[in-house]
Amino acid sequence: MADLLDLPAASSTGVRATTRSKPGQLEIDLDVSSEGVPIVRGIVSAHLKLWGLAGLIGGVTLAVSELLTNVLVHVRPDARTEARNARLTITRLPGVLSVCVRDFDPALPQPSPADSDAECGRGLALVLGFADDFGCSPIKGGKDVWATFLFSDDARESSQERTAW
Repeated sequence: MADLLDLPAASSTGVRATTRSKPGQLEIDLDVSSEGVPIVRGIVSAHLKLWGLAGLIGGVTLAVSELLTNVLVHVRPDARTEARNARLTITRLPGVLSVCVRDFDPALPQPSPADSDAECGRGLALVLGFADDFGCSPIKGGKDVWATFLFSDDARESSQERTAW
């Protein structure tokens, strides 16, 4: 829980977001910004630790960063608010963690070939490299871009280990 407390306050960073959490699910509605992506990574990391899935933090936070950065780079801001709105949903099910970023631009992501030393254009390839599955689904007025991460019960911390003080 200390990780959540160590995060900078949204008001001090100018980040606008609404976070909802219940057992096995985290939802964050946010105006995607370069300042907000690291804060979201911290929130996701803390939830994965709480859920006993610390072993997934590296791949999941990389995927979250890349998917939110794609919103920042490729989605046009809302004409009225100038915000790039998105919803991040992370759902823990038996043996699988689902990460989904919903934005309100109907253009589907296009993976592009990029050199290994390229500074941009490699995000979706990185997500594909860490996730067990990846895809996008059109929705009315936008799209869902998702990745799934498999885990076994052997890879999770036991509930006794998590609650030991």
